[in-house]
Amino acid sequence: MIRVLVADDHPIVLAGLSALIDSEPGLEVVAAVRSAAEALAVTAEADIAVLDLRLPDGDGISLGATLKRRQPSLRVLVFTMHADDQSVVRSLGSGLDGYLLKDSDPEDVLAAIRSAARGALVLGRGAQAAVVAATRVAPPPPSLAALDSRDLEILELLVRGLSTTQVASRLFLAPKTIRNRISEMLGKLGVATREDAVALARANGLGVT
Repeated sequence: MIRVLVADDHPIVLAGLSALIDSEPGLEVVAAVRSAAEALAVTAEADIAVLDLRLPDGDGISLGATLKRRQPSLRVLVFTMHADDQSVVRSLGSGLDGYLLKDSDPEDVLAAIRSAARGALVLGRGAQAAVVAATRVAPPPPSLAALDSRDLEILELLVRGLSTTQVASRLFLAPKTIRNRISEMLGKLGVATREDAVALARANGLGVT
């Protein structure tokens, strides 16, 4: 039998979730409370706690961390309407065992409780997206490292305000050659226009005296 502690300050949610859990064979609600203080006062030992994120006297993440310190074997699921990146990452960083949204199907809620009780990390759909967003690594800013010496020479002249024809004349090359080199250079830098390339060059100190 998996013993469940439920904490939610909305009476309808608390009653409905408790009834859902009690209706499932192998699951039993040992306490249904409406505040963090009541949850901390529960003497019945649970296997898993299902906690609302926002309680009138605290939050489910801090409450869950406190309960786990008291009972390291306890599994904790946050059960909430809110899937903001910060809350999801904070809950996982606090050592909690899952994050589930209240719009989940009843079958998914029961499956999540069973999975968490077995030791699995449980993330609902919205929570999965939040974790991906929060852990996505931003691409490094573009640099001039991809350019060869001729590219840099052309780009420096562009920074100084020379036109394509003037650059070609200065380097003793055909204007078409310069245009082709500039087009290739934009691709190397990952920018769309000559003005973007000039701005990037200035940001990297090229042509700046």
